[in-house]
Amino acid sequence: MIDFGLVDAVDAEASGPPGQRTFRLRARVADSYAALWMEKEQLLALGRSFSQLLAERSRQRGRPVGEALPVGNFPDRPDVDFRIARLGLDFDADSEHLIILADDGSALERGDSPAFRMALDRTQAIAMIRLIEKVVAAGRPLCPLCRQALDRAGAAHFCPPTNGHSEELEVPSLEEGEEDEDEDAEEGEEEEED
Repeated sequence: MIDFGLVDAVDAEASGPPGQRTFRLRARVADSYAALWMEKEQLLALGRSFSQLLAERSRQRGRPVGEALPVGNFPDRPDVDFRIARLGLDFDADSEHLIILADDGSALERGDSPAFRMALDRTQAIAMIRLIEKVVAAGRPLCPLCRQALDRAGAAHFCPPTNGHSEELEVPSLEEGEEDEDEDAEEGEEEEED
């Protein structure tokens, strides 16, 4: 296992055009760097988990925090660089540190779990919660009902909470031939009832 301990700096970033972005956490401790790649949903869930853990377990709830240090110039080839296959989170109540545990695919296959560990202090965790919201919001807009990404603002899409209904879409009119067939079918039903 690679243990970064308490990191000096951590952030999140997205690269690529909206709809094709890739996401990663970046961390620095001394001269060592780590890049942990993940899906947007994983990054969102991580930010929510930070918030929930701090709300439920931190004894410093509501107290102001300082500024988190920036990661700085991140190398093209960090010391740790992998796509997360499994992500875990823990909280050390004594130190008020959030602990991130991560596995890549090969670590899961070998059973060497966790493959990577790092800790964030409360200031870093709160800065990450805010940063994750900004990073995710900078992409495609989300539907306010189902939270799925839209191709463009105001574009119609299939939204489960609307049960398939949309004000933006008009019901297509029937072709002339289809309308006559429907009327003939209705007339035939009426004659059978008489």
